[in-house]
Amino acid sequence: MEQQPCLVTVGAHAADQEFTAGATLLKHVQAGWRAHTVNLSLGEKGHRTLSAADYAAQKRDEAIACANALGATPHFLPYRDGELAANEAIVIELATLLRRLQPTVVITHWRHSMHADHEACHQITKAAVFRAAIRHFDLDGLPAKYARLYYSENWEDTEGFVPYWYVDVTAQMQPWEAAFKSFAIGRGEGGYPYWDWYHARTRQHGIKLGVQHAQAFAVEPRDMWVRRELL
Repeated sequence: MEQQPCLVTVGAHAADQEFTAGATLLKHVQAGWRAHTVNLSLGEKGHRTLSAADYAAQKRDEAIACANALGATPHFLPYRDGELAANEAIVIELATLLRRLQPTVVITHWRHSMHADHEACHQITKAAVFRAAIRHFDLDGLPAKYARLYYSENWEDTEGFVPYWYVDVTAQMQPWEAAFKSFAIGRGEGGYPYWDWYHARTRQHGIKLGVQHAQAFAVEPRDMWVRRELL
């Protein structure tokens, strides 16, 4: 029997992919896919008054609540905010997790960002997806699995980001908003209007497509090569 398709998001920090791809993740869950969120770090150094340890505990609880609301299983790697590096150890750890999860699709950060952790996450995930797909890499004896790789639209990752795929998420907006606001920063705490930004982008994309709301994803240039016998 064929395994259920699976979508995995990989974020540098808790909230990154939940904010950028959460509605799309929910749509896939509603279509019968398995779904997982992977956070390389918790983003624990981003609070103005809480200690990193206290904010890490808060962000972990928020990420679990958000994943539960989206119908996804959350995973947390033990790396620290502001210190991500694309080294062999983290690539192997993520590739091994991907082999366990057997994703059909992986979503992560675009390659360019104002945040070094986001760029590192892009490099780590791209390398891990490659390694997980090649059977000659032995990762705890787990079977190799190819996954399609997409890059989500983040307000910090806009340099060179060109959408290629759009997903109509009109029907998912209300439950996604509730999940989004599992995070204090999603409710406006901290001063940056995250929900306003992401809601506005889904509306702008929706207008282009003739729907109410859509999320946008970039791909590698080679994945834009689409053959057609006739237009």
